[in-house]
Amino acid sequence: MTITRSRKTPATTPRAKKVDTTPEQFIAAAETPPPASPEPLPRTAVASREAEALALVDSFLPWSAGAGILPLPGVDMALIIGVQLRMLAKLAELYGVPFKEQAAKSLVATLMASLVQNTVLGSLAYAFKFTPVLGPLLGIAGLPAVAAAGTFALGKVFITHLEAGGTFLEFDPQKVQAHFRAEFEKSRSGA
Repeated sequence: MTITRSRKTPATTPRAKKVDTTPEQFIAAAETPPPASPEPLPRTAVASREAEALALVDSFLPWSAGAGILPLPGVDMALIIGVQLRMLAKLAELYGVPFKEQAAKSLVATLMASLVQNTVLGSLAYAFKFTPVLGPLLGIAGLPAVAAAGTFALGKVFITHLEAGGTFLEFDPQKVQAHFRAEFEKSRSGA
């Protein structure tokens, strides 16, 4: 009696192909910079993109001010930051830069915290919300203006950074705090 074995059928999961690269080749490929863009955008395209970015920032100002009206301390700031993150995501899309949400959250929180701490209007508007009865009314009067001006300043700072070819991972909030405060003061004064 002869015993015959049946041939095994191939497994349903495909097997990975062996790649003949050394660790050095893999590392060298990862360290190679991406190819440069063929040619820079013409000056008129850059100006129109910047104008489009400013219009985009302007469209988020009412949303930011509306979030500042809420009489709930903490919730209002979370909503303001949410509006600002959405604005930054749209700016990243406009400039063709990958949006890194975690990095953007950290950057926005750092800049807005410095604004609330280092400006009298920002500190008073936010502090009033914690005062019983009259406080929320006084906070409602001041925080929407601070939120809108802060959102505008944040947009201007990021537009400048993205126009220079920067990304979210390269953005350093410590280096732009003076520019951020100057833009905040300009937008608050209506300039």
